[in-house]
Amino acid sequence: MSRNRQLFLFIVVTFAFLFQVAVLPQFKLFGVQPDLVLVVAIIVAVQDGPVSGALVGFFGGLLQDLASPQVMGVSALSKALTAFLAGSLKDLFMTYSILLPVLLVFFLSIFELSVHQAVLVVLGQEQLPPFEVGMIVATAFYNTLLGLVVYPLLRRFSFPDKEDSFSVARR
Repeated sequence: MSRNRQLFLFIVVTFAFLFQVAVLPQFKLFGVQPDLVLVVAIIVAVQDGPVSGALVGFFGGLLQDLASPQVMGVSALSKALTAFLAGSLKDLFMTYSILLPVLLVFFLSIFELSVHQAVLVVLGQEQLPPFEVGMIVATAFYNTLLGLVVYPLLRRFSFPDKEDSFSVARR
């Protein structure tokens, strides 16, 4: 991955976090709000691979952990694991349509919410509540709608690696 792409992703994740904290709480539907940081991490994983997605998920989750009263590292762990899984699953499919990222955002949103809750329960931070399937599915659906907007935006910005760029060598 080129330095320009790394800088771009750093800016995108930081912006996604700030947008998540400042703007998205105003757009709650049925008591849930989308997780823009998770959506960005999954889409980066689909575009750039599992390691890049995991790094974006970890950094974005860490920013969310800093702003949250919960145990430090839970969001970073769950988002990094989810994004890595998204990048790994992407390699199993031979499609370049928007359908794969959208489906991955939906199903992996459910996975991330479950992992996040399970880690909190294991750490003794929360009692095991009955999973509110409606809320989890509503969040996953909301993330999917957000993914329909974010995926084309991130796809527009691709930076060729130095090895992929064409250069003329002088003899």
